[in-house]
Amino acid sequence: MIPVDVVGISVCPPYQGYVVILKEKSGDRWLPIFIGAAEAQAISLLLQGLEYSRPLTYDLFNAILSAGGIRVLATDVTQLRDNTFYAVVHLKNMKGESKAIDARPSDAIALALKTKAPISVSEEVMAGAGIVGEPVNRSNIETISYLNQKLKDAVEVEAYEEAAKIRDQIRDLEQQQRMAGEKKSESDEEESDSDKV
Repeated sequence: MIPVDVVGISVCPPYQGYVVILKEKSGDRWLPIFIGAAEAQAISLLLQGLEYSRPLTYDLFNAILSAGGIRVLATDVTQLRDNTFYAVVHLKNMKGESKAIDARPSDAIALALKTKAPISVSEEVMAGAGIVGEPVNRSNIETISYLNQKLKDAVEVEAYEEAAKIRDQIRDLEQQQRMAGEKKSESDEEESDSDKV
C-alpha cells in the first residue's frame, strides 16, 4: 500500500464533477477520484478545519465508533473495477479485534480525516489511475466550501444581508469555475482537432 495525503478538492471540467485529490507521500503521483458534491464539501471542510453547527455523516460515524470503543486504524483505496474505486476502513475494538469494512472512498477518506487515520492506495490502483504532475487547481472550490459554511452561519444568526452578499460571492466563483471548465474543454477540442491535421 502507498501512503497518501489528501491535498484538496477540485472541479474537473468539462462535466463540472468533483474530485478528491490524493498524492503519494514519497513520490510524484496523484490520484484524482470522482465524488459527489456533498462529499466534496464535507472533505473540503475537514481539510480547512471547519465544522457545521450540527454533526455531518462522518461526525456521526466517528461518534458512534468512539461510543462503542472502536478506533479507526487506517483507510485504504484498494481496487478500481469498471471505473469505480473501492475502499476499506480498518477498525479495532476494545478487545483488540480488527475488522475491515467496505466503504466508498469518499466516506472512507472523510472518516480518516476526521479521526486523523492514515490513508493508503494500492499500487495496482495508483499504477492504473494515478497521474504525474498536479492535475487540477483547487483554490476556487476550497473558497466556495468556506463561503458555504459562512453562509450557513449567517443564516443561523439571521444576518440575512450578510448572507445575501456571501451567496453572491459563491455564485460569482461558481460561474468562474464553469467558464474555466468550458474554456479548458474548448482548448482541448482545438488541440485534438489540430492533432488530426
